[in-house]
Amino acid sequence: MSAQTNVSSTATIHCPACHGEAPADAVFCGNPDCGKALGEFRYVKEEVQAHTSAIQRLADSVNDWSGRPHFVTLHAVWFLAWIAINSGLITMFGAFDDYPYGLLGIILSIEAILLTGFLLISNNRQNEYANRRAELDYEVNVKSYRKLCSLEHELAALKQRLEVGK
Repeated sequence: MSAQTNVSSTATIHCPACHGEAPADAVFCGNPDCGKALGEFRYVKEEVQAHTSAIQRLADSVNDWSGRPHFVTLHAVWFLAWIAINSGLITMFGAFDDYPYGLLGIILSIEAILLTGFLLISNNRQNEYANRRAELDYEVNVKSYRKLCSLEHELAALKQRLEVGK
């Protein structure tokens, strides 16, 4: 019996995310950078990332960058410089886009079209991730409910046997 206990205490399992080793009775990966739950779990984030195309990764990067203050700051500086150069405030450069700045409008329209497309692609991926998480949560809830019902039935049967034995 002690040999069996000794074997189980030295047995290890591998984390499916970082492939690190953890004791057989561990619940979470011991790697501080990972921390994934060990056992028969699906990792939705990793599943979604494994099936991500290059354009989807680009869309996620554009979405991350465009949601930062640097994006707004860069555009404000760009607009101010464009207006200053084309209105004659900065004379080092010649005006290349006279008022009402038609070229700027065309460039911004193209940027808006591309940015909207990238944001929609990224949003669709986020929805896919959320839907898969919801499905997994539902699956876990159903399994937990069934296990709880099974335990209630076993406890009721045990209670009945104990009452009969009195």
